[in-house]
Amino acid sequence: MKKKIIYLASAFLVSFTGCNDDFLEYLPKTDLTEETAFITYDNFRTYSWGLYGIFGNSIMRQYISNGSYAPGDVLANYLYSSNSTNTQSNQWQWNNITSSMNTDDSWNFDYIRKVNIMLHNIDDSKMKDVEKEHWRSVGLFFRAYRYYDLLARYGDVPWLEDVVGDDDVDILYGERTSRDIVAANILRDLKYAEENIYVDGEGSDTNTINRNVVRALLSRFCLFEGTWRKYHSLSDAELYLKECERISKLLLDAYPTIATNYVDLWSSDDLSQLPGIILYKQHESNLIMTGLPRGERGGGMYTSMHARTVGRYLCQDGKPIATSKLYEGAGAQASVNDEFKNRDHRLYWRCIPPYKTNKGNAVSVTEDNKDSWWTEGMDPKDRYYIDYMNKINDENHQFPLRTWQPHFLSRVPMIQTSSHSWGPMRNYGGYYFYMYYSTYNEENIQAGGVFATTDYPIFHIEEVMLNYAECMYELGKFDQPIADLTINKLRARANVAAMNVGEINESFDPDRDPVVHPMAWEIRRERMVELIGEGFGFYDIRRWNRGEYFMNQRPLGVRVTESERDDYFGKASIFVTEADFNVDASVTKEDIGRVVCVGDFVKQGKGWKDYYNLNPIPKTQLVLNKNLEQNPGWD
Repeated sequence: MKKKIIYLASAFLVSFTGCNDDFLEYLPKTDLTEETAFITYDNFRTYSWGLYGIFGNSIMRQYISNGSYAPGDVLANYLYSSNSTNTQSNQWQWNNITSSMNTDDSWNFDYIRKVNIMLHNIDDSKMKDVEKEHWRSVGLFFRAYRYYDLLARYGDVPWLEDVVGDDDVDILYGERTSRDIVAANILRDLKYAEENIYVDGEGSDTNTINRNVVRALLSRFCLFEGTWRKYHSLSDAELYLKECERISKLLLDAYPTIATNYVDLWSSDDLSQLPGIILYKQHESNLIMTGLPRGERGGGMYTSMHARTVGRYLCQDGKPIATSKLYEGAGAQASVNDEFKNRDHRLYWRCIPPYKTNKGNAVSVTEDNKDSWWTEGMDPKDRYYIDYMNKINDENHQFPLRTWQPHFLSRVPMIQTSSHSWGPMRNYGGYYFYMYYSTYNEENIQAGGVFATTDYPIFHIEEVMLNYAECMYELGKFDQPIADLTINKLRARANVAAMNVGEINESFDPDRDPVVHPMAWEIRRERMVELIGEGFGFYDIRRWNRGEYFMNQRPLGVRVTESERDDYFGKASIFVTEADFNVDASVTKEDIGRVVCVGDFVKQGKGWKDYYNLNPIPKTQLVLNKNLEQNPGWD
C-alpha cells in the first residue's frame, strides 16, 4: 500500500490579510484570511499538516548539523560529539552556557500562536460538533507537545490560551506563568484530547494523531513531570505519576507485542506494519527523504559512545560488568575485542563491534568480491564479530559494513588521530555510534547519493514500557510481574537474561551512582540502553536531578593492548597511563590503555552546576520584557 505522507511543508495560511475602512468591510476573494480559511473539515485538516513539522525539527530529539545525532543524549554525556572543529562541543559540561548566548532559540512562541489560530477558529466553523471536538483535540495535542518542551527547558513560561494580538500588552509583556499552572494546563488539554479525538485519527489506514498518540504523549509528559516534582521537592508528584500509570497500562494492553528485531525500529523502509509503532515519520523516494543513513556511513558524523556508557550495558547473564563472570574486558591487557564479548546485543546494534578485513577502504563492494573479505591465515579473532553479527542479524544488516559509496569498511574501530585523518565511520575515541545502518537502502545512497527512505518512530511502545516500569517504581509498585511485562520483554529481544527483582540489592552493581537506589538504577539503565540515540538523556538526568553524576564522567575511548597500538591505531593516538591518575580523579587503573586522542578526550570538562537543571532565559528577552525574571543561578 502506498504510504500517505503527512509531513508536508504547508504554505497554507502563511499570513492573514484583510481590508477595513469606515464604510465597508469585505473578504478578498483571492487572499486567504481566517474568515475564509477555517470553514470546513478539510480546511482544518489541511492546516494541521503544517503542525506536524514539529516532529521533524525537534531540538530535543533530532539530528543537529555539527556532526552528531540526538543532541539530548550528547548533552547528557551518554554520547559524545568529538568534532575537531568544536573541541568543547558539550557546552554544559564545559560551563559555556550563559544567558547572553544567541544559540538557544527555543524561547519562542511562534508555534504556540500557529496552533492557537487553529483553535480560535473552531467554534465559528461549519463543522459538526464531533468534528469540532476532534480538531480541537488535535490542536491541544500539538500545543501540549510544544509546551512540554518549553516547561522542560525553562520551568515557568508564559501560558498563551488564545491568539495574542498587538493590543494585548499585558500578555505580551507579562510575567511567566508558574510551573504548577503550565503543567496542570498541559495535563488538562491532553486529557480533553484523549476523550474527544477520533480514536483512529484520520482513518485506520493513516499515520496521524489519534487517541493512542495522545496517550503516548501523556505517558511521556506525566513521567517527566511526576519525577521532576519528586526529585526537585515540588508538590503533586504522585498526581502525575498515577496518570502515567493509568495511561501507560492502557497502551501496553493495546500494543501487547514488540518488533522482533531491535534494529528494525530505526533502519526500516516502512514502519506501518511493525508491532508497537504508535506514530512515525514517513519517507518516500524522491519526495520526502533523509540523509541520516548516508551521513553515518561517511566521514562527517562524529557521534560516539565513550567508555563509561559502554560500561553501562549488561552482560548476557543479566549482570553488570563489575560482577558478571561472562565479562572478559577487565584489566589493562584486555582489548576492545574482549570488552565486547558476551554483552547485551543492543550494544552491538548501537556501537559497531571490532573487526578487521583484508580490504582497504577504497575497495568497492561488488557481486564478485562481496564475500571475499577474508584471507586464510588471518587472526580468527578479527572476524569474530563479523560472524556473530551475521548470525544475529537479518539479511538487511550484514557485516562487514559498507560506506556510502559503497565501499568495504576495512576495520573497526577507525580512530581519527587528527583533523586531517578523514575517513568513513571514524571518530576520536573508537566507539562509533550507528543507528540507521542497513543494506536494503544501498541503491538510494550509493555513488555519492545523499538520501534514503528510512522511517523514524516518533512514539513507540518500548518507550511506554519503560515509562510504566519507572513510574511503578516511583509509586512503590514495581515487582516481578511489572518487570516481566516491561523490561524483560526488551531484554529477551536483546539476548539478556531476565531481571530477577529479588536479586537487585546494594551489591548488585558496585559501579552504580551511589545516590540512586539499586532498583531505580537498573530501571534507568534499561531506559538508557533501549532508547539511546532518541535524545531523551538530557531531560532524564535533569528530572532525576543527577546531572552532576553524568557530567563528571570523563569521556574515554577504546582500550587496546600495547602490541596492537602501532599496527591498529597508529602512533598519533594517545593512551591513558598511570601518570593520569595524579591529574584526574575520574581516571582509574582500569582505564590504562584507553584512547584519549585529541579534543575533549584529553581532559575532563568543568562539571555540572545545580542551576543547570533549567535553561537560562535569553538576555535579549529580559531586555524586551522587564516583567520576566531570570531562572535562579543564571544572574
